[in-house]
Amino acid sequence: MGEEQISLAAVGDLTSIDQLFQDCKEELQQKGIYQWDVEYPNKEYFEHTINEKEMFMLHSESETLGAMVLNEWQISEWDDVNWSNKDGKYLILHSFCTHPSVQGKGFGGTMLQFAENMAKEQGYDGIRLDAYSGNKGSLGFYEKRGYNKTGEVFFSSKPAGHGTYFCYEKLF
Repeated sequence: MGEEQISLAAVGDLTSIDQLFQDCKEELQQKGIYQWDVEYPNKEYFEHTINEKEMFMLHSESETLGAMVLNEWQISEWDDVNWSNKDGKYLILHSFCTHPSVQGKGFGGTMLQFAENMAKEQGYDGIRLDAYSGNKGSLGFYEKRGYNKTGEVFFSSKPAGHGTYFCYEKLF
């Protein structure tokens, strides 16, 4: 690989970001992990987050290696989660992925560290996210990096048996 960097995604990156997520969805589904579907995340969502300057991508030369959305939007399902602090300002991590061909090579950790550094620099009290309960690799990834499970939410829109998500936070 060349020199990897993380930057805000631009409209010109839309096709490569969409392909990244399609590849990740396919890989997850082959493992029986149905956390993403045609509804979410989708190309319209990517375009919206790019336009809002919330989509960040990890890339090397012309290759898109990973992507994530960082903003303050918290879904209503989180209202009843037992967060450590109901007040405060939190950066929310959404739609986080690295391409299946580079998973396990430290790129996810690099991206998460970028998000944490950004959150600290901008005065956030911590980072919050949810992760599909059936994606053991993802859960272990966050727990290994000091994220604490604070509860769970259920999404009825997901396939039967795949609607439970664990909520995590890391306070600074």
